[in-house]
Amino acid sequence: MVELLTTFLALVPFILLLILIIFLRWPALYSMPITYIVTLLIGLFIWKISPILISASFIKGFLISIEIMLIIFFAVFFITILKEKHQIRKLQETLSFISEDARIQAIIIAFLFGALIEGIAGFGTPAALAAPLLVSLGFSPLLSVVLALIANSTPVSFGAAGTPILLGLGGLGLERNILEEISINVALIHSIASIIIPLTLAIIVINHYEKSNKLKRTFEILPFAIFSWLIFIIPYYLTVKYIGPELPSIIAGFLSLIIVGISAHYRFFGPKYKISAKKIKTEKISFKEASKALSPYLIIIFLLSLSRIIIPLKDFLKSITLNYQSILGQEISYTFFPLFTPSFYFLTSAIFCIFIFKINKNELSHSLKDTFNKIKYPTLALIFALALVQFIIISDIPLIIAQSLSSISKEFYILLSPFIGAFGAFIAGSNTVSNLLFGSFQIETAKALGISLVIILSLQVVGGAIGNMIAIHNVLAAEATVGLKGQEGKIIRKTIWISIIYGLIAGIIGLILLR
Repeated sequence: MVELLTTFLALVPFILLLILIIFLRWPALYSMPITYIVTLLIGLFIWKISPILISASFIKGFLISIEIMLIIFFAVFFITILKEKHQIRKLQETLSFISEDARIQAIIIAFLFGALIEGIAGFGTPAALAAPLLVSLGFSPLLSVVLALIANSTPVSFGAAGTPILLGLGGLGLERNILEEISINVALIHSIASIIIPLTLAIIVINHYEKSNKLKRTFEILPFAIFSWLIFIIPYYLTVKYIGPELPSIIAGFLSLIIVGISAHYRFFGPKYKISAKKIKTEKISFKEASKALSPYLIIIFLLSLSRIIIPLKDFLKSITLNYQSILGQEISYTFFPLFTPSFYFLTSAIFCIFIFKINKNELSHSLKDTFNKIKYPTLALIFALALVQFIIISDIPLIIAQSLSSISKEFYILLSPFIGAFGAFIAGSNTVSNLLFGSFQIETAKALGISLVIILSLQVVGGAIGNMIAIHNVLAAEATVGLKGQEGKIIRKTIWISIIYGLIAGIIGLILLR
């Protein structure tokens, strides 16, 4: 009875979030502070966690939320400047030149372009770029966020140059050869399961824009969706197998973006009937204008790539830090890398835009004001979301939940493993943090049940990527880039089903690999 009550109390924050956001449809602005306060009270009075330790964890959560909001602020500022100088319209023309079909646009921008950005930067950056691009093509803000979140799954396990595996699992003390074996299994599971991603993106677009002939429109896009998937997963898997976990999302994203983009323009595997999301009339623009409109994005990709791939430069950029060690005297620290964070590169590109597009003082002032208006709503919710994450990390919540699952069967646990990873990402909005939170538990449970450590950790990593679709702080960040407010419940209700299906496919593949 005591164990049951302890498990229930550990689940309270997640049950409360589920009720408030999904069922009662409260915005995160209200549901996150309430959930944090309730969890805080349980920690103080039931688990007797030190108030100083809780305060230190809140400060770290606050600092991390500011770091994330800097990324979002400069991403939104970057997009707002482009809008101010009518470059979004020119970019729209350029992207429409590739294809005017909304299904193809969703696959190319959300899945392939998003994969490239995820591989380079991670940490919510793909949605910060992909969602506004989709909006510029005429997609609704809500639809754009849903598409960007669903697509930001397969590349996440190797996001930010392999951080979830190299730092997430590497932080648990695993040897490099074990990490490489896990990486190959992760790539294999994702490569098979990810076929549902381009298909799902196309189906969502069809359901949004078509009132009839939905089945026909789905069959029409099947060849292109499967072609896009194959062009992505082949270099994705081969890169992991022969190079390592640092570059698969970058290489696969880059190659597939070029090959699929050219194929789409020449209607290779493309449907004859077009579904258009455009709300405004477009005109042809010159190559020079198209290049100028694309240049800010190319600069971001180029600079991020240099900072992640060139090891001496990466080491130098990460050597410049702002540290807050032993917060309030506790074993909690925070480190900020001002020249390595994606926000620095968004700022750099924004400054480039100011000069190349000749932004005047009034336009700059208007852009800054518009940016502040867009991000002020999610900031408070994000602060409490990250404070909750840090509280969970210092508490026994993950261990309590883990212990309650230790008596289940091997087969059921294998199916459950990706959902544990997804659960961690739902909490933290990070595949890396999910691996750090639940990696040790997955290892110990695998040993206790006599299951392959490599397979279980592979499912953990895959699940951590899947969980990005429903992670609250990722939803908040994506909303901020397109100016949405209070739609978290609606967005998660649209993404949770595909995350469940993806997780089940991954678990089934895990069962097959163990036989």
